[in-house]
Amino acid sequence: MSEVKEKTGDGYGDPLEMVDERKQARLRRAAEAWLAQEPGLDLAVRFDVIAVRQGKLERLENAF
Repeated sequence: MSEVKEKTGDGYGDPLEMVDERKQARLRRAAEAWLAQEPGLDLAVRFDVIAVRQGKLERLENAF
């Protein structure tokens, strides 16, 4: 799963800060629910966060 955030201007904070503990918990629950519906899949799951800053992408692999 990936989370992509973009902020337009420094006054709004860093895009990576937007994926807080509460958002992480929601993403984990969503992934767990989806995986529970697909019992035959044997997948390794990781969560990446991608920030867009001034038109450039920054990818944080295994963010949480």
